[in-house]
This record gives sequence, C-alpha cells and structure tokens, in this order.
Amino acid sequence: MIHMEEMRQLLCRTYPGLRDRVVASADEWIGEDGEFIAQAWLSQLCTLVQQRFLQGDYEQSAALFDLVERLLDEGDDRVKAAIATGFIEGLQHQQEVDPVLWQPLLGSSATAHLKAMNNFYGIDA
Repeated sequence: MIHMEEMRQLLCRTYPGLRDRVVASADEWIGEDGEFIAQAWLSQLCTLVQQRFLQGDYEQSAALFDLVERLLDEGDDRVKAAIATGFIEGLQHQQEVDPVLWQPLLGSSATAHLKAMNNFYGIDA
C-alpha cells in the first residue's frame, strides 16, 4: 500500500522539475497547522504537466501516467482520492491542453475515474 509520503517521493523522482515547483509554492500546499494539502500539491503537478504539454514536451509523460495508474491501484484511500481529484480531475477541468494529448496516456483505472466524472458532470467525451 502506497501512502502520501511515498506518493510524493515517487512523483518527484518520476517527473523532473516537480520538486522545484512544489518547493517554490509551499505556502499553497502546507496548511497553517503544517498539514499537507494533497490536492493543492497535486495541482502543482497538473499545472507543470499542462505547461510542458503546451511546449510540446512529453518527456517522462508515459512514466508519470504509469505511476498515476499505479497510485490509483496501489495507493491507500487518501492517495487514491488525491490523485483522482488533484490530478485527473485537474486535467479534466483545465481548458488549455486538448484532452486528446493526455487522455490516451491514462491507464484503465484513471480512465474509469475520468469517465465517471464525465458522466457526473454531463460531459460528452
């Protein structure tokens, strides 16, 4: 079972540049009492992925999306919820990167979550 701390380490190792981005934005994802705000942390990953896709940089994308699938399959409940809401739904709701660029990278668990959210929001995809 993968827990939050291991999730953060795996993501930083898998997607270069993420660590620098989250360090620079610590005020956004570390709560007043020092708690880890997972969705805010993962929104940094989502934004970094969007920026790189817009620049045509897909290096490490396959490894990242493979890890996302692993986290959905092997993560504890907190990890699964954070990845689903902070990353997958973050990509789903952004307007800059065409979904045809990132949806094919989703594994079966991530695709199932995306389809469930599309149904919930009434999105035809």
